[in-house]
Amino acid sequence: MLRRHPGVWVLTDDIYEHLVYDGFTFTTILQVAPDLRERTLTVNGVSKAYAMTGWRIGYGAGPKPLVRAMATIQSQSTTNPCSISQAAAVAALTGPQDFLAEWRRVFRERRDLVVEMLNAAPGISCPKPQGAFYVYPSCAGVIGKRTPEGQVIGSSEDFARLLLEKKGVAVVHGAAFGLDPHFRISYATSTDLLREACRRIQEFCSELV
Repeated sequence: MLRRHPGVWVLTDDIYEHLVYDGFTFTTILQVAPDLRERTLTVNGVSKAYAMTGWRIGYGAGPKPLVRAMATIQSQSTTNPCSISQAAAVAALTGPQDFLAEWRRVFRERRDLVVEMLNAAPGISCPKPQGAFYVYPSCAGVIGKRTPEGQVIGSSEDFARLLLEKKGVAVVHGAAFGLDPHFRISYATSTDLLREACRRIQEFCSELV
């Protein structure tokens, strides 16, 4: 399709390249279609795999004219990241990478726990992701149901709001991502917190009528 439309540019976000599971092999679009190089921009960063969200470092690679234009715009809007952040990012990218295997193992275990517990909640269906550290369960099975107080769940936004109000569990409603009626949960936190959060979601769903 892209080859048939030479005027279309490609922006690929590879931020989760190191966080893949179950034998999934990460592949960039340019490994598959190197002839698209002159109209592809690849972006990445250190926020996810290296847990450096607060350092505010991202980077891109693409055709020189495009990158030059990007640098012009960026330099007039946010200037530049501080030198300490830049040095830390270089250390992360060029230093030992052996810790990533252990991180993937921990994330995989947390993912499996969350998926299993959410699928045990009445009305919730949660597929198992092959990468990143989020799940996007469907709450379609509870749409139209009511809380014991009579509040109707008409959307994923209602589900997220009532779950927070009734059980103190914060999730992101799927409408924010164009995925209604789904919701998003991050499993980039402790196993104990995830287990308790999923238990409360099970409890919340079980109380709906």
